[in-house]
Amino acid sequence: MIKKVKEGKKGSTTIIVKKRKKDRITMSRDPMLELSKRIFRNRKTQKRAKAFLSDIIDRKIEDNPLMSTEWKKYIKKWDISRSSFYSMRNQLIGAGLIEIRNGEYHPSTQFSKDLIDMADWWKSQLIQD
Repeated sequence: MIKKVKEGKKGSTTIIVKKRKKDRITMSRDPMLELSKRIFRNRKTQKRAKAFLSDIIDRKIEDNPLMSTEWKKYIKKWDISRSSFYSMRNQLIGAGLIEIRNGEYHPSTQFSKDLIDMADWWKSQLIQD
């Protein structure tokens, strides 16, 4: 009998911020992989996260959203445990890069909103008279 996976906390994820201009994501040959490197330490997980994010975005563009029930396809394809898949997924949700609506994965704008909010607040601290 298959047990239902308990939903882990999806409230936050640590993201690495780099200060050097050459480390900017937009300067990378593979921005999606560079973004994944900011969230995940393990190289295999970085590549899996990139692939998963790309699949979510591509399927959204095709108007065929990736269903949350398709997790088995990924654990088989990557030969990983269910908990490894859900750990990666929950970190992407915690970072605000993806969300689940009606059993479908969708790219989320929460990540960019949070970064804009931080940048605006920091800028306001520097401009104080």
